[in-house]
Amino acid sequence: MSFISALIIFGIITLLMLGLEIMTTYITQGFGFGFSANRGTVEKPPLALRIQRAYANQIESAAYGVPILAAAALTNLDFNGAETAAMLFVIGRVAFAILYYTGISFVRVPAFVLSTFSASYIIYALIMSM
Repeated sequence: MSFISALIIFGIITLLMLGLEIMTTYITQGFGFGFSANRGTVEKPPLALRIQRAYANQIESAAYGVPILAAAALTNLDFNGAETAAMLFVIGRVAFAILYYTGISFVRVPAFVLSTFSASYIIYALIMSM
């Protein structure tokens, strides 16, 4: 998978997760909640909280994932296994999101590790190709 493709897919995943969070909020809080300026403390069901936290984690992973993938794309990184690492990064993020939604905490850790190690490998490849 090319680095540009990984960036595009990562963006699509993030957009889908945002849409799911918005729709869950409307479903659990009512349609008027989105237009209310007087939002107080909101109690959400466990699934809605997991969806919210999964999206927050996706945004946090974008803080390191997007610059790494962009740097690899902009430098035309040609390093053994780097594009495979980009694919594994995306797969890890998809798996992490899906597993986060299920609420099974110990299963999502390997998906998180997969994406983090993949990003680390791309950093290594960037440094070694300088």
